[in-house]
Amino acid sequence: MGDLEISEMRRMLRNTDEEERLGTVLKLGSLDHPDVIPILVEVLESDTSRTVQEACIISLIRIGTEAVSEEVARLLRHSDAFVRNAASEILQIIGEAAERVISGLLGDPDPDVRQLAVRALGRGELSSATLLLREVVLNDDNVNVVGSAAEYLGEKGGSREDVEALKLACQRFSDPFLNFVVEEALVKIGAG
Repeated sequence: MGDLEISEMRRMLRNTDEEERLGTVLKLGSLDHPDVIPILVEVLESDTSRTVQEACIISLIRIGTEAVSEEVARLLRHSDAFVRNAASEILQIIGEAAERVISGLLGDPDPDVRQLAVRALGRGELSSATLLLREVVLNDDNVNVVGSAAEYLGEKGGSREDVEALKLACQRFSDPFLNFVVEEALVKIGAG
């Protein structure tokens, strides 16, 4: 696929016909060209059709590379909740290819971005998920982010280190909801 064909596909994505945009997005998802990922992310971000946006999600997951995770990570700050949640879902599903990016997002200054990264860890199958969730429980300064990480650690964890991290979270924060989440997580682990 050459630059001329990619240029033609860009033109097709500006078409008012939803079916044509849908077909173009699905075709782009099967191509190996450096411009494909940014194009799909741009369409996910801006297309007015949920069907076309969902096709972008499918195509980006199909590609499933670290480059995809790098491009969709910026969408975690998007003003549209659908787009933010789609970015988190893509990171979650592509798993290991997104590990470096998700790990970096856990240190983002925005707690909402960290929360979405925790969700991608908790719902995904990343091999380092429990370790990363434990680090969030031990070190994040936002009680809501820690609460989410604690909940997922209760579902995925089970080690002595996980139990200790959960107990320490309650000592770090004086928050009744976090205490409840930690108690539930400890019960799930079998330590409560």
